[in-house]
Formats: sequence, structure tokens, C-alpha cells
Amino acid sequence: MSGAWRRSTVLALAPLALAVSACGSDVKLPEAPNTSPLKASTVPITQTGSGLATIDPSSITYSLDAAGSLVVKLSLTSTAAGTQTFAIRGSLYNDEGSIIDDVTGGSVNVAPGSTTRVVLNGIPPDGTISSARYEVTGTAAPTPTLSPG
Repeated sequence: MSGAWRRSTVLALAPLALAVSACGSDVKLPEAPNTSPLKASTVPITQTGSGLATIDPSSITYSLDAAGSLVVKLSLTSTAAGTQTFAIRGSLYNDEGSIIDDVTGGSVNVAPGSTTRVVLNGIPPDGTISSARYEVTGTAAPTPTLSPG
């Protein structure tokens, strides 16, 4: 064999040798960061505010939407004598009693005695939801009237 042929063979096989030697290497890929659960197994609630309505604690769900925002859904039953518009603000707490998120939402034209599903939204909580306080306020919904004409 000539020296030129040997050199050309070595140069041609060098990339193949490098590729084969890299087959057994360990590549470290970053892992997703550890995240805490969204909520505790049970989340006790406290209802405050002057709104004439009650929240059904068993109806409350907590989830994250596709954008990562917090979505809280609950059932609200009006105890008012007339049609009401309700606003709800929720403060969510971790197991140490620190606020980790606020959510807001409401419902308009809720008939007396009726139950409505309300959606509250907020940013992703900074920890696990362990308890919640929901403030319900309400105002009489205006009665639509026909204008003369």
C-alpha cells in the first residue's frame, strides 16, 4: 500500500471513527423543574362579603388553562329577593397562611333563588392551594325597561 492511499483512507474514515466513538456518550438533557401540586387534597373555604348568595364548597374546582392561568369554577346560589349582579374575589393561601394568588370573576342578572356557575381567573399560584377565602358582593341588577317610542 502506498502512503498516499493510507493517508486518504485514514482521512476518509476519521469522521466515521468519531461518530462511532460518540455513540456511547451520555448526553444530559435539562429536566422540567419540580412543581408543587396545584391544590391540597382538601381546600377549606371561608365566604365573606355582603352579597346575598352562598357558594357551594363541593362545587369548587381549580385548574390551569392552556396559557397557564389559574381557573376556579364554583356554583353560586342567590339568596336575594331580587335579581342581582355578583362580583367574587378569591384569596388563595398556602399551608403557612400566606397569600399565593388572587382570582376574580362574577355573574350578572342572577335571578332570586337560582344557582349559577361562575368562573374566576388569576395568575398561576405561587405554591399549593391549601385554603381559600371568597368575598362575594352583590348589587341589584337594573330591570330593563322599554323606552317610549
